[in-house]
Amino acid sequence: MIKEFVAFYWGLYQQFTWEPVYLLATDPDKYHFHRRRFTKKYRQKQRVVRSLWFSMMLTVLAFPSLHFATIVTLFTTFLSFCILDETP
Repeated sequence: MIKEFVAFYWGLYQQFTWEPVYLLATDPDKYHFHRRRFTKKYRQKQRVVRSLWFSMMLTVLAFPSLHFATIVTLFTTFLSFCILDETP
């Protein structure tokens, strides 16, 4: 029990100390390439993509066919990339 406890917190420590600082910051430099992830517009896009994937999962559960699931998953992936594109 103690061994798993120490391993878990050691993993958390490594994760937070070895990650780049810009991933931990909530308000990075305005010219940094990850700045767009913290804007309100991008968060709204993430919510749209999350609801799109949730809808896709419900559709696939309603119609459990491998061919249908593959086509819907590929199309949803394409739409997700289009929505989260970096262009304005």
